Amino acid sequence: MNGPSTPELDWWRDDRQRWSALAFAASPEDSSIDANAEARAGTLGQLFAACGDTDADFLVFLLAQETLMHQRGASLTESMCLAALLVAERARLDDVFALWNAKNANFDTMFGLDSELLFGAGVDETVTFVEASDDPARDGIMRYVSGTSLPTNAEVRRRLTGLREYHAA
Repeated sequence: MNGPSTPELDWWRDDRQRWSALAFAASPEDSSIDANAEARAGTLGQLFAACGDTDADFLVFLLAQETLMHQRGASLTESMCLAALLVAERARLDDVFALWNAKNANFDTMFGLDSELLFGAGVDETVTFVEASDDPARDGIMRYVSGTSLPTNAEVRRRLTGLREYHAA
């Protein structure tokens, strides 16, 4: 997954301004093709192997770029799945909105990204946080969680562990 021209993680970590080199960029030939998708996938591969909580903002940025790409036409890519998993593993409440946007990028992401990813920070904690939020995605998330049986925290942890094992294979 790591291409020969993908800079090492420390290069990205040293300067947030460099992140723009991984931003969604529609190809001039076809606006549904992301010119930076390969570099972003390589970076996500590196992060999968060596990611920490200090990378959380970088991961949310990468997930947002994957979301833009998927809104433009990509069905469901390995890089989107990896970005969503890495963000969920950081277990930050605020990230539920980025994860929800990713899940809602298109038909394939809605059904392909596991709902457990939304609850990395804890099921009750996430629901309480979303209920109290004024984020525009609040109502959509609340409709979604009210229409489904919520997982337990143990089920969320098992699913995240299973996804990590799947992507490591």
